[in-house]
Amino acid sequence: MDWDDIRYFLVLARTGSLSAAARVLGVTHVTVARRITRLETERGVKLFDRRQKGYLLSTAGERLMAEGEAVEESCLHFERKIRGQSDVLSGPLTISIPETSLIDLSAPIAAFMKSYPDVQLTVLATSEQLNLNQLQADVLIRMTDTPPELLVGRRLAEIPLYAYGREDYVEQINGDYEGANWAIWQAVFGKSEGDKYFRTLVAEPHITLRTNSNSQLLAMVRQGDSLGLMSAQIAAQYPELVPVSDTPLVTTGLWILTHSDLRHSAKVRCFMQFMVEKC
Repeated sequence: MDWDDIRYFLVLARTGSLSAAARVLGVTHVTVARRITRLETERGVKLFDRRQKGYLLSTAGERLMAEGEAVEESCLHFERKIRGQSDVLSGPLTISIPETSLIDLSAPIAAFMKSYPDVQLTVLATSEQLNLNQLQADVLIRMTDTPPELLVGRRLAEIPLYAYGREDYVEQINGDYEGANWAIWQAVFGKSEGDKYFRTLVAEPHITLRTNSNSQLLAMVRQGDSLGLMSAQIAAQYPELVPVSDTPLVTTGLWILTHSDLRHSAKVRCFMQFMVEKC
């Protein structure tokens, strides 16, 4: 059986719609529909119930889901192992870094590109936790004190984060954290983890904006009428922003991480060591 057939089946089952599956797979929704229909026809089994709101697994599809995921993990494990054995310093390498509005890593990355021109970098600027098991990236750089246990890597630096606001707003609140309006970063809406974490820093914050984009958080803080957490490196680029206090609200680690299956890849090892030396 073609592995791609299983992959299309799994992605559609997880996303529930042709358009969403197409985005994940990098194809058109017509291609997804055609592949699924062909799979069902050739195997003589109905895998999905077509509903107005999307595609739902049929009874047969539900029974096959676990087997499909087992095949997926086996194929991905094999792919990771192959990549991990690569001893060439050339070809594609995908790096996921925090948004540049949180910390700017452009200088060391540019230096790496100059030193290793045969490595073709793809840089994903996001704070989302990409899945290295599914090879969404080869290396992650994240601001955290609790890196995932299944990943391997090193702490690059300690990053102090300060409460910044526009100068006129900081003067208005007169150093009163709890009386200020706050803009906070929140990875997943509908969950309270972001609020819970922030309330360990400020006891009774008045949170007026939640966003999953640090770029948007920065833009709103620059408009005035709210405070936000950011590094001095980023805030220094905007003269209108000043810290409420010289003392950071929190200090967090900057980690570089990869999957254990990928750590012996020459490209991965070289990039990680380069960043350790430059950061």
